[in-house]
Amino acid sequence: MTHPKPWLATYEALGQDWFNIPELPEKTLSDYVRDNARQYGERTALVYFGVRTSYALLDLQADQLANVLRAQGCKAGDVLAIQLPNSPQYVLGMVAAARLGMVVTSVSALLTPPEVIAQSIDANVKALLTLDALWGAMGEKLTQAIPSLQLAIVSTMTEMLPGMPNATPASAKMDNVTVVGLLEALQTASTERVTDPVSIDRVLYLQYTGGTTGKAKGAQLTSRNLFINNVQANVFYGYRQGMETVASAFPFFHIGGAAVLFNAIRTASTFLVVADPRNIEQMCKEMKENTPTVIAAVPALFQMLVADERFRALDFSQLRIVVSGAAPFSEEEIKRLENVVGKGLFCEVYGMTETSPVQTLNPAQKFKPGFVGIPLPGTDLLIVDAETGTEELPVGEAGEIIVAGPQVMQGYLAAAEANAKSLRERDGKIWMYTGDIGFLDKEGYLKICDRSKDMLIVGGYKVFSVEVEGKLAELPFVAMSAVVGRPDTQRVGNDVVQVYIQRRPGTLLSEAEQREAVVDYCRANMAPYKVPKEIFFVDAIPLTSVGKIDKKALRAAG
Repeated sequence: MTHPKPWLATYEALGQDWFNIPELPEKTLSDYVRDNARQYGERTALVYFGVRTSYALLDLQADQLANVLRAQGCKAGDVLAIQLPNSPQYVLGMVAAARLGMVVTSVSALLTPPEVIAQSIDANVKALLTLDALWGAMGEKLTQAIPSLQLAIVSTMTEMLPGMPNATPASAKMDNVTVVGLLEALQTASTERVTDPVSIDRVLYLQYTGGTTGKAKGAQLTSRNLFINNVQANVFYGYRQGMETVASAFPFFHIGGAAVLFNAIRTASTFLVVADPRNIEQMCKEMKENTPTVIAAVPALFQMLVADERFRALDFSQLRIVVSGAAPFSEEEIKRLENVVGKGLFCEVYGMTETSPVQTLNPAQKFKPGFVGIPLPGTDLLIVDAETGTEELPVGEAGEIIVAGPQVMQGYLAAAEANAKSLRERDGKIWMYTGDIGFLDKEGYLKICDRSKDMLIVGGYKVFSVEVEGKLAELPFVAMSAVVGRPDTQRVGNDVVQVYIQRRPGTLLSEAEQREAVVDYCRANMAPYKVPKEIFFVDAIPLTSVGKIDKKALRAAG
């Protein structure tokens, strides 16, 4: 079958050229900050609880932190783990690491110690930038369990705010790990400029994801991957250099949050840092004092904002773009949002960590409800049969979505089997097999029919059933379990995590005690959004004719 590229006519109608990707400068994240400090030194880079950090100050502090890291033995290729909520310190850590050619791996602040340890060992983490509360709760466990860890830099949520206390520890040693307070380290650090040459083809970001199999793996993304994706999407966003004010509550440890941040820095925008996406008061206060031109969020947050009178009272006269992603957004909810912020501004993106992350974009200029848009410039997309992944399917027929383009990752870290499954060569290109099912219409718009097999979305985060099931198997009374999801009627596009459990015979615990044990064990070993909310005990979990768990039957029963 000849690959038709049905989106080409849509591009022509939009006055764009799918074949033409705008030129990408040979710049890393560090280079963009350095250049912005030269050209827009006094422009505000970050706003955090009303406190402004200029590009000149961000550049200076990045040199200071890079010198701290270097003095502690960190060098190009070493891995810095950042485990912080959204904060200026998070941004600073990323820029300083990029300045040295280090690799950043984001560690969700929601992860439990076993999850943090597993990711850190896999990534071979050398340095950790973390929060005082998190370090106090798990520091001893981490220093004992992560052989590669040599440095911990501890921060507080308030230390970058004038007049607020600095509670980070003085320099110390813990199990051969040097522990320093961030603010103290910056105050005594060298301000010498760090000018190490760093290629944009070096891995900058090691982002962990369940991919299409559920087991967390590190997707290796270079500066080229990340910034070319910004440039591709910007064909539709139209960010203006040095003129945008971006409000986003996407967490930085999520690839979506990182992508929005990178695009803001790339274009010398002002970024409103929201520490807690549920803190509607802070987000609205920042937007009231800094009129946004761009707002990016997940559908659940947009719903919360629209329901809040403080958001509805804001000035949206300068707003140009509203971006939604990470979960489906219903047409009804989009209309509610547009009634507040204005029409013709909303666009929706679809992607995954492995593609830096955007693959398709539903442009505000030609928005099609119910679809997730057309492939970005230079992003090729095919629908293939889900069984073998080899047969190209025609327009209108659903199958597995595969994509190729300059934003596709370099591969998973030390995961040859997963790489062979997810990255396959076809027609001289490397294609990412997404595991998602969808189809293209005659205008080239993509419709998602089903999410990746057995994957749930909770609050915009992915929950993979195999991970939860593997953890439940450690409980002595669990013979077999199956995790499925039902649509969350309170939050459109989200799931409620359900688990069906087949028990071992002879257990002495009552059903109530078993239910409590399941919840307690999951809370201790998994992030909160992964913990099952509905637990069902069954005599036998249904199996298919080939002996696999029949989740289709369980979903039908639920």
